[in-house]
Amino acid sequence: MIMCEKLLNEDIENIYLGNLSTVEADIALPLKGKNGSVFSWQSSDERRLSSEGKVNRPPFTGGNREVILTLTATLGDTVKTKKYTANVLEMEYPFALTGAHDITVYTKIGVQPALPLNVVAVNNLNEDVMMPVKWADTDENAFKQAGEYIVKGNLQNDITVTANIVVTDDEKLLAPKCNAQKTVEVYSIKDIRLTSGSSFYAQQQRVMQHFLNVDCDSYLYNFRLAAGLDTKGAKQMTGWDAPQCNLKGHTTGHFLSGLALCYGATGNIKIKAKLDYMVAELAECQDAMAQQPENFKAGFLSAYDESQFDLLEVYTVYPKIWAPYYTLHKIMAGLRDCYLYADSIKALEILKKIGLWVYNRLSRLPKTQRDRMWAMYIAGEFGGINEVLADLYLITKDERYLTASRYFDNDKLYLPMRANIDALGNLHANQHIPQIIGVLRQFEATKEKHRWDIANNFWNFAVKDHTYSIGGVGETEMFRTKGQIAKYISEKSAESCASYNMLKLTGGLYQYHGGAEYMHYYENTLTNHILSSGDISGPTGLSTYFMPSAPCGHKHFDSEENSCCHGTGYESHFKYGEYIYAKDKDSVIINLFIPNRLNNGKEIIEIAADAEINSFDMAIKVDKLSAKTLKVRRPLWAVSAKIAVDKQPITPKEENGYYIIDIEKGILTFEFECAAYTKACSDDENTVSICWGPYVLAAISENKEYITINKADLSRLQHKGGLEFTLDDITFKPLNTISDEYYHLYVKLQ
Repeated sequence: MIMCEKLLNEDIENIYLGNLSTVEADIALPLKGKNGSVFSWQSSDERRLSSEGKVNRPPFTGGNREVILTLTATLGDTVKTKKYTANVLEMEYPFALTGAHDITVYTKIGVQPALPLNVVAVNNLNEDVMMPVKWADTDENAFKQAGEYIVKGNLQNDITVTANIVVTDDEKLLAPKCNAQKTVEVYSIKDIRLTSGSSFYAQQQRVMQHFLNVDCDSYLYNFRLAAGLDTKGAKQMTGWDAPQCNLKGHTTGHFLSGLALCYGATGNIKIKAKLDYMVAELAECQDAMAQQPENFKAGFLSAYDESQFDLLEVYTVYPKIWAPYYTLHKIMAGLRDCYLYADSIKALEILKKIGLWVYNRLSRLPKTQRDRMWAMYIAGEFGGINEVLADLYLITKDERYLTASRYFDNDKLYLPMRANIDALGNLHANQHIPQIIGVLRQFEATKEKHRWDIANNFWNFAVKDHTYSIGGVGETEMFRTKGQIAKYISEKSAESCASYNMLKLTGGLYQYHGGAEYMHYYENTLTNHILSSGDISGPTGLSTYFMPSAPCGHKHFDSEENSCCHGTGYESHFKYGEYIYAKDKDSVIINLFIPNRLNNGKEIIEIAADAEINSFDMAIKVDKLSAKTLKVRRPLWAVSAKIAVDKQPITPKEENGYYIIDIEKGILTFEFECAAYTKACSDDENTVSICWGPYVLAAISENKEYITINKADLSRLQHKGGLEFTLDDITFKPLNTISDEYYHLYVKLQ
């Protein structure tokens, strides 16, 4: 036995796997030792380094990955294990850099300029990309008087970039302001009730029933465990919220938001009781953590201890840690929503304590350290925590929350947006969209011009050059090269939570601009992606992660995953009423044609809508209106419209994409004539989605090759009634009505 162990140890000691700190190629994993030992291997991340030693490096900007290889060595009856840590390197940038955009940086007299860690470079395909830069050392005495100074930086391939440093005490240059004001007020979902008969209402009801069926104690399990409290015999959660997962707790935050939004949208008292229970129990967890100062700082609340935050501050990569501030954001957002939609003062008190914990933790870190943290792939992902902290400031007027919100400024994303440069390619889509939502909320608090520019430019870039026909963005979670859509039609396109966040950003900008173009995008994405993402088979609460766009696509709902998109799906289906109505200084505005009833005391309006043969019909019953006129968005998908008030035809004037109608009381009807039309990919006009009315249609087919249709035949698309269409022998349905069928979101025109 002793000899056997000695021989086994000798075989293990003789294993050489190469330089595991920089893994770029496959590793030869031995299966036997010279003394006869038998080896088997297990990987902690089969996708990046398999148990057979096959290496699949992360894409450029994907970040290096730390993978644990576990050896099990056997000789006779003796068994030993050993762990090896491999650092799998991300792919090198695949193109050559040809230049870089120079920058201008303003700094106060006597203050060292804050130079970014990344700048916008240009590659040999004339694409703008963010790349790391090393700046020349600066003389701290150089900035003690007003003037302009030059600092040079170096990128790879000996590309240089210039920073023009402007040293001044002029506040108009240091912190320029923008006085953009909100032009419309959005009505609260608490005053709006969806009415039965629509797909929106049906999906809302399914998710509410799921909420009524679930056990709240499961969502509290990891929090109670971390706080040292009794878990009350609850069942552990699975997938991304399993006790062994580094993202645990995020779904609980989404669940809180979902409960709050559900209560706001339905008024269901059983949902309110669940919400109150969750908040009270989380308060108990926070109090229990506060009584353990050796483990938790004051105010902390999460489903794990502070170790992931510690590791992030020394730049530990994913998946050894997994976005601790992202998880914290979901918890904080859930508590905020409980306050906003269910008037939970206790939720606000918990939230304020967490906000101060964030302030205290980040205030001790230099900006350069924070910049490097937030630029890290996934590990540094922080969701929209800057938004919640800005909300806390707007609620409490405590400047510490606004300061903490600014601590999350991310130069790697903000710098090109400020310069009106689309450098989104190769950035993780949903890591960055929520940050822009936060920027817009910060603008509301500060009126800083650069925040206004960042939010507007980002939205314009994303909507113009990065969206699929259903409004979704991202492929395998990443923004791709601008204007390239057909090239990235795949099984992993249009991440659901990215659309959830794009709608939040769209709605926020709409409140300032009031333009119909924001609601055109909003309607399309809400109807064809968000509504399509929910499981319609029953009250499962499940959502799609990606929306497949490739031929023979099929929706996948993973009940064990508890993914990010599962979480936002808990919220999305209670937000359908959010932008139906708005109000400007003269008019009540109707943006979305979802059947509902509004009653806020000042307005009583009811909308009914349905798809008829070759038309989409809507009736608006006005019982009470406080404004002079009613504005109704003119949909881009309507060929024409017949409009009447109390059955009397009218021809209303149009202004900025809206019909302007004088009405005090009565029934306003619209008959929107509809016909087939297409949405083409910007990089291939013959790769199109076929649409009718507000719906993107999918061809029902298990054919794995593209369906080809003659352009001239589109006019023969037949509306068979309900929401079923045919073109010759091909059946088309709105994507949001498809559950198990295989479909084609795009077809080829010839």
